[in-house]
Amino acid sequence: MDRSLGALTTLATVVLLAAAPAAAAPDDDPGPALAGTPVSGSAGPDGAPELTTGRYLDHLPPRGGLSYVLPRTAEGSTFHVAAMFVGAGDSVGEGVRIEVGTTPGDKGCGSGGVFRPTLGETDPVLFTNVSTWTDVDDHRCATADRLWLTLGAADDPADAGRDVELLVYEEPPLSDYNLDLLPEPEPLAWAPLTPTAPRDVPVGTTPTNAPVVRDGSYAVVLRPGRTAVLAVPLDWDQSLQAQLDARLPAGSPTPDGITVDVVSPLLGTSEVSFTAGRPDDWTVPLDRRGPLRIGAQSQVVAYGNRDSYDATFTTEALAGIHYVVVRWTGTDEAGPGAAGLRVPATLTLHTTGAAGDGLPAYTPATGLVGPQATSRLVDGTLREPAAVEPVAEPAEDPVVPLGGRGLAAAAIAGGLAVLGLVVLRHRRAHPGRARGRHRT
Repeated sequence: MDRSLGALTTLATVVLLAAAPAAAAPDDDPGPALAGTPVSGSAGPDGAPELTTGRYLDHLPPRGGLSYVLPRTAEGSTFHVAAMFVGAGDSVGEGVRIEVGTTPGDKGCGSGGVFRPTLGETDPVLFTNVSTWTDVDDHRCATADRLWLTLGAADDPADAGRDVELLVYEEPPLSDYNLDLLPEPEPLAWAPLTPTAPRDVPVGTTPTNAPVVRDGSYAVVLRPGRTAVLAVPLDWDQSLQAQLDARLPAGSPTPDGITVDVVSPLLGTSEVSFTAGRPDDWTVPLDRRGPLRIGAQSQVVAYGNRDSYDATFTTEALAGIHYVVVRWTGTDEAGPGAAGLRVPATLTLHTTGAAGDGLPAYTPATGLVGPQATSRLVDGTLREPAAVEPVAEPAEDPVVPLGGRGLAAAAIAGGLAVLGLVVLRHRRAHPGRARGRHRT
């Protein structure tokens, strides 16, 4: 890629986990790899369909590009868009680009792309994303009543006509758009995890069919050229650790192609970079056999971590369902026997932190809903918060100090306005430098 917020309640988590498929062998069919409302992008601006928050399914064009309209619900909102497809595979390079602008074909509000060789891969999963966020209040990308999305042609002609999933989420604007007041979490260091007896789940093949799981160890099967995906809910102020343990048999393809990534709800990378120094407990066998341990540590889910062009700080951290993507790529040199190779592995997941002061104060009554930990944001699980009736005070006690019961009643009566002030006070007490995009 060019670059790589809603509290989590116990009840909501139980509902999601209960809705996940029952335990089954890891190789069970997880369901459709891609899904969405059918849509047909137009070859030009005329007749371009409107895409609101949701998941859509179109086909990759053989040439040129496809156009769509993103109608804005509230001034100052941010559009997050992603594109994903399963390629033909065994190619020297597959990929696609998406661009967003204020006019048809323009990319001034953001662009993203994916391109990589898929030699030896049977069903390569490729995805990219873009965000229109800007810290300039009156920028056209934040104020225009509609934006234009362009989906480029497939880089490999063999992918033309293949299904492509488009994900769109419109994030509400902040109540106070002052980025200097937003806290900036410190990047997390890696801490080794202790695997437990792995549970069997029908591991997904794409983020779309990935089952939602909780912390613990899970059985996955490493297959050259294949992708395995699990989904985990993350709230504001939380992060996710994913550790992969396996033992490679003799004759395995190069383990350098085995990767673990944490991907945000709109398919953006959200990881701490360990390229400058891998954790001491990670092991990659040089002779293609023996113990293997690698992993990924996500960035903390925080407003300031939603977008970045810093090559050393890759993040698209929105609250919502995140995905742990395990791939084994670059296996074309392994010979014909590699296609049938199945290596048992254990994927251990650990959530750190708890929802707290990082909850952004979104502008109320915009018609938009802020990100929620147990939602994929684009599939109908994003719900309006339940209305709370104000609590009436006893007539004999008309004045209650703002503490204890009095503060609770005031907060309920004030709704999001009070919440915004509380968060704002926290931000003033904990200022930080926002590392996001500063479009001018």
